Amino acid sequence: MYTYPALYKRELDTSKDVRSGLSKASWGKIWDEYNAKFNLTRKSKYFSNVWFYQKAKYNAWTWLLRRTGNGFNAETHTFHLPPEEWDALIKINENVSTFRKGGLVHEDLMKAIFANRVATEHV
Repeated sequence: MYTYPALYKRELDTSKDVRSGLSKASWGKIWDEYNAKFNLTRKSKYFSNVWFYQKAKYNAWTWLLRRTGNGFNAETHTFHLPPEEWDALIKINENVSTFRKGGLVHEDLMKAIFANRVATEHV
């Protein structure tokens, strides 16, 4: 297993990361296991960036599902909306533009990870 320079060594921190809800020790464990498995030396910032990027995509996906209703095709997992409606939705939430041409990759996995961590809008 790769040993990290003294700069990266840290005491086990059990406090929570405010944005993700994961304990800081969990981030370290994810970081260590990933780097060991793939023989990489990525820093913890990489993993938190990926986490927040995926969370933002999932938030946009759920927001779009709530807004469109009948525009979602459950078989293809894509949205079929007129261009004017897409433009209006993108003006409100620019993160939904990625779903104009495709669906959410690994939808079930994303739901399992983020469903209990995402604040939902009460309508």
